[in-house]
Amino acid sequence: MTTSRILSIALQDTGQPPLRPLPIEAAELLHDLDAAPRLVAHLRAVHDVAGQLLEWIAARDLDLGIDPQAVLFGAATHDIGKVLHPAELSAPGAQHEEAGRELLITRGIDSVTARFAGTHAAWSAEEAGMEDLLVSLADKIWKNKRVPELEDLVVARLAVASGRTVWEEFLDLDGVLARIGDQADERLAFQMSYPTAGNGHRLPNLPGALTTWFAENDAAFCARGVTAELRHSPEDGRLKNSAWLTVEAGSRVIQITVWSSGEAELDYVDLGSGDNRPEHRDLQTDQELHALLRSALDWVAPDTNG
Repeated sequence: MTTSRILSIALQDTGQPPLRPLPIEAAELLHDLDAAPRLVAHLRAVHDVAGQLLEWIAARDLDLGIDPQAVLFGAATHDIGKVLHPAELSAPGAQHEEAGRELLITRGIDSVTARFAGTHAAWSAEEAGMEDLLVSLADKIWKNKRVPELEDLVVARLAVASGRTVWEEFLDLDGVLARIGDQADERLAFQMSYPTAGNGHRLPNLPGALTTWFAENDAAFCARGVTAELRHSPEDGRLKNSAWLTVEAGSRVIQITVWSSGEAELDYVDLGSGDNRPEHRDLQTDQELHALLRSALDWVAPDTNG
């Protein structure tokens, strides 16, 4: 993995979607740390969304006490702690938050600017200001994830600054977030086209791999009394397509959705107890998909895997 590739991801023209380059200080820091390509791509996507939110606020000429450069740098480095906790690039975890703040400080970034690495997932904290809320919001809206509690906090700050009603501010913010969210699939495709480590490769056709795996194992399912059904998203030109497998045995049901972006969503349902447990994974290889399928089937039908 050459470091010049990191600077390329951070700074060069992205084509579609068009994403503004990271601040040069952030790009060089990621270069020095040999950050994972996917992390750099993620930071660039969130940074661009933060920029769009700042432009919208600036156009309204509201006095919110915001330092735009601090917000942009915060968005560009909010997940930098994942350099030290790379497992959290593809699985949930919060160790990167405080680790990221400390890493920035050790690299000469002042504590006020470094705070975003630690606060981007703590928007409900009393000390969270509008700058922190904007970085948190960008970290959700980049993939069109709506978090009502977070948005309500932003709306309340906007209403105080503008003198308008909370409802009026909600409607305006909702429109902006919907517009930004319309490009979420393109940003996701950009991020997921890069590996979590090393020189890497472009992602394999994971929906196709799931289809092949299902064809090879469907007869075994039937022989063991396991009900399994595979479906595909329509071929309608969208950037991401998917395949999803539903497997049922006794009182247990699992649905596994695999996207061409490498994302996988699992939904474990126990009909007997009523328990429902969702999981998210990020996959890069057919082997990771097969391991996920084996683990999922061990839960729903322990005797299915040989």
